[in-house]
Parts: sequence; C-alpha cells; structure tokens
Amino acid sequence: MWNVFSSFNGAVHWLMLASMVFIAYSSPVVQAKGVTQSQLSRLDPTSESTSVLLETSKELLKNEQLEDALPFLEEVLVRLEGDDEKKARQTLAFTLYQLAYCQMKLGEYVSGARNFIWFSDEFPDDPQQESARVLAAQCLTMVQQWPSVEEQVSIVLKNVRLSDELKVPATQLLAESRYQQEKWSEAIKPLGSLFRIAKKDTVRAGAAVMMVTCYVRLNDFGNLFKFLPHCDEAARHDVGLNVALLEAGDSHYNRGEFQKALLLYRLVLLKADLITHYENRLRNLKAAMKPFVAGTSQTLTEFKELQRKQELLFDRLLKQYSVIKDFQDYDMDVALRTAQCYNDLERNWPAHAIYKRIYTENPESELADQSRFSGFAVMLDEREWAFAMTEGYEYIEMLPEGEFIDDITLNLMQVHMQQEQFDLAFDMGTKGLELSPDHKHIDQVKYLMGYIRFMRLDYEISSDFFSEILRRWPESRYYESAEYWRAMSQLFLGNFFEAESAFTAYLSNPKYAPRVYAEDSSYRLGVAQYGAEKYEESEGTLRGFVDEYPDSKMVSEAYAMLGDLRGAEGGMELALDFYTLAQEKALNMTQMNYPVFQAADVLIRLNRYSEVIELLAEYQTQWGAQGDFANAANWSGKAYKAMDEYPRALNAYLEIVDTYGADADLGGIDLVLREIIGDYNGEEWAAYQSVIREYLDAHLKSAKDKGRRTLELQYETVLASITEGDEREVYVNSIVQAKNVPASGPSTLVLIAREGVKRKEFEMVHDATRRFMSTFPISNNMLYIMLADLDALIGDESYGEALELTETILLKFGYASKSVGYARKRRGDIFRLQGNHEQALEAYKEVLSIREWRGALTPEALYCSGVSNMKLGNIQDAFAYFQRIYVLYEEYTEWVAPAYAKSIQCMEELGGYDQDIIKTYREMLNNESVASTPEGIEATKRLRELEPAGQVL
Repeated sequence: MWNVFSSFNGAVHWLMLASMVFIAYSSPVVQAKGVTQSQLSRLDPTSESTSVLLETSKELLKNEQLEDALPFLEEVLVRLEGDDEKKARQTLAFTLYQLAYCQMKLGEYVSGARNFIWFSDEFPDDPQQESARVLAAQCLTMVQQWPSVEEQVSIVLKNVRLSDELKVPATQLLAESRYQQEKWSEAIKPLGSLFRIAKKDTVRAGAAVMMVTCYVRLNDFGNLFKFLPHCDEAARHDVGLNVALLEAGDSHYNRGEFQKALLLYRLVLLKADLITHYENRLRNLKAAMKPFVAGTSQTLTEFKELQRKQELLFDRLLKQYSVIKDFQDYDMDVALRTAQCYNDLERNWPAHAIYKRIYTENPESELADQSRFSGFAVMLDEREWAFAMTEGYEYIEMLPEGEFIDDITLNLMQVHMQQEQFDLAFDMGTKGLELSPDHKHIDQVKYLMGYIRFMRLDYEISSDFFSEILRRWPESRYYESAEYWRAMSQLFLGNFFEAESAFTAYLSNPKYAPRVYAEDSSYRLGVAQYGAEKYEESEGTLRGFVDEYPDSKMVSEAYAMLGDLRGAEGGMELALDFYTLAQEKALNMTQMNYPVFQAADVLIRLNRYSEVIELLAEYQTQWGAQGDFANAANWSGKAYKAMDEYPRALNAYLEIVDTYGADADLGGIDLVLREIIGDYNGEEWAAYQSVIREYLDAHLKSAKDKGRRTLELQYETVLASITEGDEREVYVNSIVQAKNVPASGPSTLVLIAREGVKRKEFEMVHDATRRFMSTFPISNNMLYIMLADLDALIGDESYGEALELTETILLKFGYASKSVGYARKRRGDIFRLQGNHEQALEAYKEVLSIREWRGALTPEALYCSGVSNMKLGNIQDAFAYFQRIYVLYEEYTEWVAPAYAKSIQCMEELGGYDQDIIKTYREMLNNESVASTPEGIEATKRLRELEPAGQVL
C-alpha cells in the first residue's frame, strides 16, 4: 500500500550512527574511503582478532560496503554469543543490530527481521529496541508475513511515550497488517490514528483509502462518505478499492438494500479512468528507474534499495493494470449492476436507458444479451407495452438463439394477451416453439395457445392443445388448468356427454388439493348434463351446487337453470320460485335479466298478464336505464297484446321511448322503435295503423315543442320507415344532415349512413359510422352501418380502407349473414374498379360458393363475373355467366335485363351469331318486366333494325 521505508528512514539512520559511536568510542575514526578488495582479500574473518573484525566492520559500514561487512559481523556474533561480560554485551548488541540492518538493506528480509527481533528480545533496555522492532516489521511486510508484522508493532505501540518518529511508522504498519488480514474493524483504530498524526499527505491519503475500504466492508456508509474525499487520485484509482466498492455493492444488493448498493456502484470508477491512471503511473515510475551514476550523493546500496522498491511497486501496479485491462466487460458489468439497482428501486426509465446503452454500444458482448432482455423486462414492469414489444421483437430479430429467447417469446405472448391481441399472441407462441423446439416453458406456451384458441371460439383446436398438455406433461403446473379448460372446450363444442365425463374426471381427480376450479366445474357439470338431456342428473348436480356454494357468483345462474328444468317438466310454479331466487342472488344485470324475462315468459304461458306487467313495471322502477328497458317494454307490450289491448301496448313502448330516447348515447331504444315499425307494417295489428300514426305524430310534436332534438330524431326515424314517397322524403331531409350526427341514436345513424351513400355525402357517412362504432359497440344495426360505410369508402375511392373493412366484417360476423355476402361481393367490385379482374373473379367466386348467400346476391355476382371476364378478353366465359342469369334467375329483373344486353354484346364480339342475336332479342322482349327496362327499350329499337335482314336470311 505504501513505500513503508521512506517515512522514517532518517530516524533509523540517526539511531544506527549513535550506536556505532557509543560502542566504538575508544577507537580512532578511519579516514580512508573504504576497504579495498585487495585489503579484504588479505583478511580472513575466522582467523582475525575480534578487534580487527570490529574495526573492519565499522569501516565497511561507514562506506556502505554492506555485503562485504556481513561475514565480519557474523563472525563477531558467533564469538560473542553467550558472553555475559558488559562490554561484550554492548559489542554484541552493536553487531546484531548492524547485521540485521545490512541484511535488510541487501534485501535479505527474513534474516533481517529475525535478527532485529532477536536484538529487541535480547536487549529490551537498549534505546534502539523499539526501532529494531519497527524495522523487523518493515522486513516482514516485504515478505507479507502480516500476523508477525502486527505482533511486532503491537509491542512497540504499548509504549504510550513512544516518539512520533516511531509512532507514525509503527501505526502505519499495524494498520496495514490488519488491513491485509481483512481485520476490517480492528484496522479502523490504527488507521484513524494514522490519519490524525501523519504529516505527509500521501500517508494520510493512504490511510483514508484503507479506511474507506474497511468502512465499505463493514457497511458503514456514514464514515465511508466522510473519508472518501480524503483519498488522493492514486488511492481513488486503486483497483482494490474499486473492486471492494463493487463487491460491497453486490453484498447490499443480495440483501435487498438496493439504495445502498446503488450508491456504492456509482462510486466505482470506469475502466478508461483506471487505465489512464495506471498507464501514467507506470510510465512515470519507469522513467524514474535510471541507471546508477557514481559520484552523486546516493550510494550504490541506497540506489539498489530504491531500485528494488521501485521494481516491487512497478510489478504491483502492472498486475493491477493487467487485471483491469483484461476485464473486457468491466464498464458494462458496473453499468449492469447499476441498472439492476434502478430496476429494483422501481426507477425503470433510468434502468432502461442504461440497458439500452450497454447493448447499443457493445452489441457483441456477452452482457448485451442480458441487457436486451433486462431492457424488455423493465418496460414490462413499467407497463409500457408498446416499448416492451419493441424491445422484445428486436431481441428476437437480433438474437434468435439468445439465452433469453424462451422468456422473451413467452412474455410477448402474455403482453399481446393483455392487450387482447390474441392472434398476435398465438403467432408469437408458434414463433417461440419454432425458434426453440425444446422451449423451457413449452407447457405454458401450449397452455396459453390453447386458451387463446378457446377465447377465439376455436374449441376443437383449444381442446387439442389442452389434451396434449395432459398427455405429455403430467407434472406440469398447468395440468389442472388444462384439464378444466379441456372440459370447457367440450362443453362449448356442444359435446355434452364428453364434457360431462371431463368435468366428472376433474372433480374426482385426487391429485388436486385444493381444486382451483371446483366451484365452477360443479356448476358446469350441471350445464353439461342439461345439454346431454340428463335432466334429472342435472337438477341433482345444480341443487348440490347451490347447497355447497351458496355464495358463489354463479348461484343465480344455477337457480335460473333449475327454473328452466322445472319449467320444461311443467312445474311452472316451482320454476317461478327458482327464477325469484335467481333474481335475489343476481350480481349483475345479465344475471338479473335472464330470470326476470324467463319469469315473464312463464307468466305469459300461464295467462297471468297483469303479473307480467306488474313484474316489469317493478323491474323498470328499480333498474331504470341500467336495466334492459327495451326488453321490458316489449314483454309488457306482449302482455297487453295478449289481453288484446294494443293501445296500452303502444303506450308502453312510447313511454319507454319518451323516458330514455332523449339520451343520444343510450342504446336499446332502436329495439322498441323496431317493434313499433313491425306492428305498423305487419298484418296482425294493421287495424291500428291510424292509431300508431296518431300517437307518433303527437309524441313527435311534443319532442319538438320541448326542444328534445334526439327524441325528435328517434320519432322521425320511425316515421321515415313507415312512410313512402314525398311524405317520407320530408322526414329523411330533416334527418340526413351532418349536424344531426352527434344527436342521433343507432337507428337514426344507420338511416343517415344509408341515405348519405345515395346522396354521395360520404364524409357524413364516415362521421355517422365513427359515432356508431364508438358509442354503440354492441348493436344489431352494426353490420348495416358498416356496409354503408363500405359503400362510402368505395364511393370516395378509398379502396385500401374498403378492402380492410370487408375483412373486418367477415371476421366479425362470419359467413352466416347474407349481408356479409354483400360485403364480400363489394370486395370483388373494389378489385374490378382497380382493374384487378383476376382478383375480382376470385372474390366473386367466393360469393357464389357460399350456400347461405344464395338469392338476390347470386345474379349480381354472376353479372360482375361476366363483366370482369369481358375485360380480360374471356368473351366465351363472360357469355356463359350472362346466360346463367336470365336462364336461372329470371325473377331478378334488375340483373336479367343487363345480362341479356351483355350476352348480345358478347355474341357480337365473338361473331357468327347473327341469328342467335335476333333470337335473344325476341326472347328478351317476351319478358314484359324486362321489355320495360332501359335495356328492353334499346332492344326493341335494335330488333326493328335487324328483323328485315333476318327475314331475308
């Protein structure tokens, strides 16, 4: 740690000279410049007299011929050992001390230390015995015998009157010996004393750095930061100190003391600083190591001693320099630790910044992998899903075989699921298994993939995933969940017998303690038995369920099912009791609505109409706008109609419209309006058309008088639906205005959109659609407004958006609705309008292949297929499509007439069909409905031109 000799070299030199003068006071001082090699060659230490040996030794010592003095001093020591005569003892003390001194100077530290200790033990009253022990300790430091160093200086420091000239080096040696033995707490006291009494700044700085290291090891933060500023540059850049700070930070981190760990990590100097410092010190030290120059004030012995110390220091610094230089990821290691502390302190943004810097600046480093993953993880902790997904996908792209690829893909799956991006989550699971067939989370990935397919209603596929988990990983922690969801998949597939078996197996499996899904499975078992028409077993299961789980969230549903079971068996009164219990246990409107309306249905069947009206009046009073007021109104209407009191039914409808219809953002009113429209247009209540008009007009006037614009639009929408011609146009003109969009309910918005398409006011259509989609996400009218928006997009030539919308409609509504077929047919139109006739034909082919879409859409798709074939030059194929229309779909005049015209055009282009053209014209005009069309009128004109020629032929 220090140059341990330099601080007290002068004191020791003075003590040795004094000893020499004291012992040799009667001898003349030799003035020669030393003993020559010629003189030494003539002296034999073993045969010379003791006085000659002493004189020669003194002369050699005086002239720093230390190596030459050794045999003379050793011989004197042998001759005087054991002689108790006073003068002999004095000479022995001188000889022993000088011998140890020479050995120390010559680098024979073990021998020098042994003789200094012998001197101190043999002559305890000698004034030099304390300095001898200090010199012994110095020799022992050179061979790193730290316990012995501590022992010797501890003896010296017992003297409370010890001079400062010895106290400083002794304290210094005691501190370093304990420090090197890692006696951190014991080293503190001598280090503190040294810091106070030392006069040299370098000594104080050395003490400070060792104290800092001790306080680091002792987790004493107060004193650590107190003494750190006292460390000079050399000490602050010491590798040992920086490693100690790093290790202490790790210790605190592992104990969960993240703030303390962070403070320590931030004290660690970076590699560039350390390397620069060490290179400068090594360069300066190397420059100071110059060859010996004779004739200066420095003797050869002093030069060799200094050279030896410099070499030792150089070697020590070089080793430290090599350690830090060879530590390739040193800076990244420190940065990684710092980032982890920030992360654990929930300071995720600075952590993320550090992780990003690590992998950006060192992409090839081993730590880049961990940093990329950690950057991803902290964004997960921060719930910054977009940033997390960016990090995760970059990891997959950059490190597809990375150490954390399994964790990345699994977590990305979970992020996508959290964002309800189930298709993306499934794709990520597939990707994860492709990249890592032996995925360490394979059972969890498969489970999540199964769960996703369940959520996407793909119950067959989900069941397969869950079955695979049960088959391949019986010890998986997802085994129980997989067994439950497999049973649920079978239930939702309608495989009620299989579902019953699956739920029974789950509930009887002894490996689950406790069963996580016991409550839900007990209820679902009853549902499966109901579906399997095992009504008696189902009722028993459901009764057992409500007894065992009286506080379950599904008790209401169980009571409702028991009501259904009793009602199916004819036990209407008991069914009503169960529906009443279901209402009492209901936790949400869905659970409330079902038994209320089932009870209304039972009461209707029992002809107890007044009770229906009373039940639903109470329901509306209790729940108001929160409840299903539209359904309540319709059931009340059914009761009044069953009593043949239609005006009261109409009043029930209109009362609901007046109560809730002024709220533009409240759905449900359109269902009541539709009921009124159905009654007006239907045969059963046709006798009340004038009454309906009278009531509607009165309520419309009231809404206008009160300035309730939304309610006014609701009534105008109904009137536009039951009127025709100019009368209807009045209502339509009042409704179809851009300013009315914000005040419109769902039925009004659909009317605005449809009429807006006709008027080519496409932006108004888009506004109406946006409001509808954002305000009424669950509505029976959604498909119709989406179709109107599709037409508007095509009208303003936004073909890309239009194509996306056709896909959205198909995904949302499936193939069952003919209106979806219209959207898919319009997809073909988009391609055709873009000139992509091959793609158009494929789209029309899809429309023609779906059984559910057959009808009016078929001749339209056939006609458009013919047109595209003509554009492609496939005239014969086009002709065949047009012929199919007027041969097979003659009732669809709007397509039959243009199909005749196009088929004639095909024959004209093909050539050689003159007679067939005339025949086709005649056939076309024989159809009265076709003859009156523009195409028919044109055909009549053309036939007159062609018939004479035909007759001649």
